[in-house]
Amino acid sequence: MPRYGVEEDSSFVPNSVLLLLLTAAFALAGCQSTGMDGANFTRARFFLESVSSDGYSAAVTLPLSRVQIPVESEAIVSEYDYHSIEVVDVDLGRCLAFTLKPPAAREFYQISVANQGKRLVLVVNGAPLGVRKIDGPIANGKIFVFLEVSDKNLEELAKKLKESNFDIQKKLKR
Repeated sequence: MPRYGVEEDSSFVPNSVLLLLLTAAFALAGCQSTGMDGANFTRARFFLESVSSDGYSAAVTLPLSRVQIPVESEAIVSEYDYHSIEVVDVDLGRCLAFTLKPPAAREFYQISVANQGKRLVLVVNGAPLGVRKIDGPIANGKIFVFLEVSDKNLEELAKKLKESNFDIQKKLKR
């Protein structure tokens, strides 16, 4: 039986459903990704140890030593702040050396002056892997950090970080 003078049609779609579908299509079309949030990046970020029980977001646990370190909620160095990562041999063994870009190096210098005695925690893709104590001002823009991984895994990780860093820097220059 026709309702409101319109014959019933099984292919009829109410206007509200069409409007909802069109809105969703436009919203999705407008959400263009920059490509910077891809899961294929290996992201290394440094978090500063927190000494205040109410100022930290979480306590991270290193994988081998099981040392727990409360950290601030915001990274102080991220994958956008360094331009090279190398595996280096120093007196105490093999570690990663992150060379910061000049603006990040200046900011990090100020952080290192104000936070002597605290620890930096290197978090790679959400996993805490290494720690470094700030034992003095770091003016050269290089952060050396020992990781709780084998030398083989250190090489592989450094390679992934370099590849991600290269891709990120290339996309930032666009």
